[in-house]
Amino acid sequence: MSHIKFENPYQLYEKCACTMQVPLKEILAKKEKDGYLLSYSVTCPSCGKAISQSLHITEKPLDFSDHVNAFKIMPALKDELAVVKMDSIKGRIKDGEPYFYGTYKHLRFFDNVIQEDFHKIDYMKTW
Repeated sequence: MSHIKFENPYQLYEKCACTMQVPLKEILAKKEKDGYLLSYSVTCPSCGKAISQSLHITEKPLDFSDHVNAFKIMPALKDELAVVKMDSIKGRIKDGEPYFYGTYKHLRFFDNVIQEDFHKIDYMKTW
């Protein structure tokens, strides 16, 4: 069994029923014949609720957006940072390994068009 860790510039949070967002620092990944079984357990620091999820990902995309929020921290103008919330976060198997990605929309100021961007969510896999 291996561990998947999300680090900067991406941050993932489990949504708790009390509206608190609980950081997901690590997900257990168990290889199966047709994909991976991803599982994690976190405890909400606000209400104390234990949250556990087990998700089976295959080559078909699986949407995590109902219970996970993803953010990307990007450099902005001058010495500031921009935090972008992904509109969706999905996972699937690509080249035999878990592959996570998300989409977000933003306004292009030079032509006033709303553009949808796609970002791969990087992670570190440990054994």
